[in-house]
Amino acid sequence: MKNKWLGFACLLPLLSGCNDANSSISASSDTVSKQQIDTIITNINKQYPDASNELKQNALNTAVRAIENLVFVKGGSFEMGDFGAPCEIPSVTRNRIDWSPDVKCLASFSSAETGANKVHKVTLDSYSMSAYETSFMDMEWMRQINGLPVADNKWDGYHIIEGEVVERDSEDYEYLLTRKKNQSAGTKNWHQAKDYCQWLGNLTILPFDLPTEAQWEYAARNRGEKRYYATNNGYLQYRNGQYFNPSTGYYIDYTDDEVNAGTGLEDSLGKWPANPLGIYGMSNNISEWTNDWYSPDYYQGSPELNPQGPKSGEEKVMRDGKGSMTINRVNKPIKRDSYYPSSSFRCSLQQKTPAIALN
Repeated sequence: MKNKWLGFACLLPLLSGCNDANSSISASSDTVSKQQIDTIITNINKQYPDASNELKQNALNTAVRAIENLVFVKGGSFEMGDFGAPCEIPSVTRNRIDWSPDVKCLASFSSAETGANKVHKVTLDSYSMSAYETSFMDMEWMRQINGLPVADNKWDGYHIIEGEVVERDSEDYEYLLTRKKNQSAGTKNWHQAKDYCQWLGNLTILPFDLPTEAQWEYAARNRGEKRYYATNNGYLQYRNGQYFNPSTGYYIDYTDDEVNAGTGLEDSLGKWPANPLGIYGMSNNISEWTNDWYSPDYYQGSPELNPQGPKSGEEKVMRDGKGSMTINRVNKPIKRDSYYPSSSFRCSLQQKTPAIALN
């Protein structure tokens, strides 16, 4: 999709006449440079000259936070797809699987249908990934300053009111802010996710975009390791959960300190431990949009270097979701009628170097 905001961008200090010396918005950061912050301020003032200072400040905070939350992912090669699992799982639960070279069964029941069973070598350049899914509030700040309606459904009891939106001066809106302030942004379609990431890119002059499917899986698997879930240890350890220890012949209950995932939608960003890369919520039952079109046959002829998915299609690839493993592919239409809290996204940075200098 062409970035419709690109014509408004302004890069400091190369372009003269862009900086607004009288700007009343400001930000500071331990990691984002003053020059980068000045660039964002200039672009906000250029693109939104009539916006209130409050809206501009919220947009600035959102853009700075997006850079601060990036996790650098060093590129490399890995075997993408369903790398298999034991036919009989020693722990007697699919939530706790250890891979071994002699596996003979597919890890996921859907892999043959979606094409994930076609394991293939992929080599990726380095990139960065947001440590968190985009929050409802950050999405809201972007939509407010662009004059877009609230990204959520209007409800009448338990029924969605089609064609109506939540008004920002209503009790429904106040309730929505209270309930969803720390949750991931729900989406109605793929374009909303794409537009948000490109909006960040236009404000920051950094190549923000949705991650490719390959980038998503590589990061979820801790740079391509054979991990079934994107948790701190590769297992899903639920409250009141247990697993069988074949060495002792006993079932072992997880302690409260060992719980690292939930059975429902994650109700606050970063609730559970990050994976070893420092990325949260990639196994939290919430599906995430990727940039790629979906085809069940794509893995059969996918290029090795930086695959981008098919050139066209009718559905997009989503990753994660209820009970999903790191290798599961979920295909969804790019447009739907309602907002789904189980459909969100995170942005990536499509450049080979970190946005912030590493110590």
